[in-house]
Amino acid sequence: MIFLFHSFDFLFFFAIVFIAFWVLPKRFKNAALLISSYIFFGSWNWKLLGLILISTYVDFFCGLLIHRAKSAARRKHYLLLSIVTNLSLLGFFKYYNFFAANLVTLLNTIGLDWNFSTLNIILPIGISFYTFQTMSYTIDIYRRKFEPTRNIIDFSLFVAYFPQLIAGPIERARRLLPLIQAKKRFAAIEWREGMYLFIYGLVKKVVFADSAGRIVESVFMAPEPSGAQVLIAAYAFAIQIYCDFSGYSNMARGISHFFGMKLSTNFNLPYLATNPSDFWRRWHITLSSWVKDYLYIPLGGRRSRLFGMVALYITWALMGLWHGAAWTFVVWGVYWGFLIMLYRVIKRLGVVPKARIFKPITIFLMFHLTCFSWIIFRSQSMGQAIQMFKALAGGINFLEFAKSGYVYLYAIIIFLVVYEVISYLKNDQLFLYKKNFFIQMVFYLILFFLFIEIGAVSDIRFIYFQF
Repeated sequence: MIFLFHSFDFLFFFAIVFIAFWVLPKRFKNAALLISSYIFFGSWNWKLLGLILISTYVDFFCGLLIHRAKSAARRKHYLLLSIVTNLSLLGFFKYYNFFAANLVTLLNTIGLDWNFSTLNIILPIGISFYTFQTMSYTIDIYRRKFEPTRNIIDFSLFVAYFPQLIAGPIERARRLLPLIQAKKRFAAIEWREGMYLFIYGLVKKVVFADSAGRIVESVFMAPEPSGAQVLIAAYAFAIQIYCDFSGYSNMARGISHFFGMKLSTNFNLPYLATNPSDFWRRWHITLSSWVKDYLYIPLGGRRSRLFGMVALYITWALMGLWHGAAWTFVVWGVYWGFLIMLYRVIKRLGVVPKARIFKPITIFLMFHLTCFSWIIFRSQSMGQAIQMFKALAGGINFLEFAKSGYVYLYAIIIFLVVYEVISYLKNDQLFLYKKNFFIQMVFYLILFFLFIEIGAVSDIRFIYFQF
C-alpha cells in the first residue's frame, strides 16, 4: 500500500518518482508527477480514480467559463455547477447512509413506517480534502481573486498532488499552482529541511501516535473503564491524533521539498494555545482558514453579533460533520462553537487575564478543554461518550497512573513537552535542524532510540484518512 507514507512500499515508490522527476526534461516533470499521483491513489482503489477526474474536469472548465462569462448570472450558474457537482459527490459517498438512516428514524417517530437498507458505499480516502481544494479554486475565480490556468496538466496536479492528496494541507490554487508551474532546480532542493520534516514526522506517527493509540484502543474497548483510565485515554488520544495528523503533514511537507515545492504549515504548537480561537489558529490551520473564508464569513459571521452567533454555530456543526458522518462529530463541533462563543463573551466583559503569569494557567485549562472534546470525537456513539464522562465524574484514582503500562506514554509526553516548549519560546518549529551537526546527530539518535524501543513500522493508517 504505497499510500501509507510510513511503509517500505512508499519509500520505493518515492525513490522511483524522485529520480524520474529530476531526470525528465522540464516539460514532462508535471506530467510525471501527475501520473505518479494517480498511481499513488490507485494503489488504494483504482476504481475510484474517476471521482478525482470528475472533480478535476468540472472545476477546470467551470473556472474557464466563470472567467469568460460576461454576465453575473452566467458566472453564478457556472459556480453553482462546480459547487453542486463537488458537494453531490462528497454527500453521496460520505453522508448518504447517515442522512438516510436518520430520515427513516424521524419518519418512523412520527408514525410513518419506512424501512432503510444501507448501501455498501466505499468512502474514498481524501475526498473531503481534495473536494474543498477544488471548490476554493472556482470560488476564488468567481470572486476575481485568481485567474484560471489553461493548462489541464498543471490543474490536475493541483487537485491530485500525491503528498497532500489524502490528508492535506488544503492548499489554495493561488498558492500551490504557482509552485507547480515554477521552474525547478535540483541544486535548490533544501535537503536538510526536507529530511528533518520527514524523519520527525515519521517518528511522530510510528512511535508517538501508534504507541499512544494502543492505550486509547484498550480503554475505549473496555466495557466499564474507570475515571483514571478515561483521563489517561483522553491524554493519550490528544497525543495520538496530534502526532498522527501533524506527523502526516510534516512528512507531506518534507516530501514536497524534494520536488522543489513548499506546502503550507498545518500545525503550530496547538496544545500551547491560550484560548479556543487561538487553538484553531494553530490546529489544522488550512482547514480553519478555509472554513472561515468560504463558510463562516459568507454566512454573515462579520455582520452583527446575532448573525455572527448563528453563523458560528452553523459553521461549527458543519465543521464537525466534515470530520465524519456521526452525531458525535456534530456534537464535537457544537462544543467548539460554544467554547469560542463563551470566550468571546468573556473577552467582551474584559475578564480575560492578560498578565504573563496567567499564561501557563490558561494553557493548562485550554489543553484540558481540548482533551474533553477528544473524548467526544473518539467515542463510537454518544452513549459511549456519556459513559466516559460519567466515569470521570465518578472519581479518579490517581494511583492508577503509576501502572508500568503507561511508562512509554509518559516518555513521549516529556519529549513532546520539552520539544514544543522550546519551539514555542524560540518561535521556530525548525530550530533543531538549524543547529550544529553535533546537536542534530544527538537529536536523530534520540529519535532512533525511541523508534527501536517503542515504534514499529505497521500498516496502521493515519487517523485523518477516514475524513
